[in-house]
Formats: sequence, C-alpha cells, structure tokens
Amino acid sequence: MVADLDLLLISVYCTADDLLPERPSNARRRLSDAEIVTLCVAQTLMGIPSDRRFLRAARRQLGHLFPHLPGQDALHKRRARLAETIEWLIGVFAAQSPGSSDDLVLLDSTPVECGRSLETARRSRLAEVCGYGYSRSHSRWFWGMRLHLACARTALQGRPRWSLPTVPSARSR
Repeated sequence: MVADLDLLLISVYCTADDLLPERPSNARRRLSDAEIVTLCVAQTLMGIPSDRRFLRAARRQLGHLFPHLPGQDALHKRRARLAETIEWLIGVFAAQSPGSSDDLVLLDSTPVECGRSLETARRSRLAEVCGYGYSRSHSRWFWGMRLHLACARTALQGRPRWSLPTVPSARSR
C-alpha cells in the first residue's frame, strides 16, 4: 500500500464532487464546495491547525492540485458553512471503509519516542508536530507522539482500518 497524499485528496475530491449538489455560481467564489472539503481533509492530514500556516504550506505542497487557494477568512467561513456537509461526507467515507460493518473494533496506542532531552527537541525538524507527554506503559516522560491504531476483525488478517498519530499532552497522565 502506497501512502500518497495527492492520490487520497484526488479520491476525496472526486467522491465529494459526485455526491454534493451543484451550487449556483458566484463571481467571487473560485472554489467549489468539493474543493473546500478536500482542503479541510488535507489540513487535517497534514496536522496543521492554524489556517494561516496551512494555506502557506498548501501553496508549497498542494499548489499543483489547487491553483487557486482561498484566503484565511474565506476558508474559515466556507468551512463553517459546510460543517454539516463535512460530517455527512465523513459518514459516507466511513461506510465505504473496509470493516465498517464489523461489530468489533480493536484499539491500540503506543508511544513513538523521538527523543528524551530538551536539546534534542530543539534541534529536531519534528519539533512542530511532536509534544512532551507521559507514557503509562513505559512509566516515563518522553518527547514524541502516540500512534493510534483502530482495526476491524478483518485487520487480523493483515488489513488495518486506519491509524492516526497524535501528539501526547501533559494532561493525559
């Protein structure tokens, strides 16, 4: 399996474009609702919570997919207006996922340590995405992230459903 952000975003766009109704054209609106939904998915997958930082990164990394990107205010307003639509699309994508009809979901989480010293944290290129947190299973504090895995019973045969890295927080003690 190849993890390719471009391929995933193209798939999200095509699905959203097929399912969402055509909206009346607007001279000021250059992006369709499907493109805004796709940008929201990209922002989540890239792990950039700030709209300003995301749009700057999107110009660099996704400019070939989105020749026109909205401003920060426009993205925020369109995302707020499309909140219910995005929730509905999440349900559609979840229903199409392998193992979505399984009654049993297996969960696991493990720390992925990137370093222990403060100096390592300052020098690392992962500083933006990692955090400092406590690992109960290892009884120690570490700097890094946690890898979460959720599997359906079919995953026992080698097909994971999804996995999400998250940053540990000091509040998770």
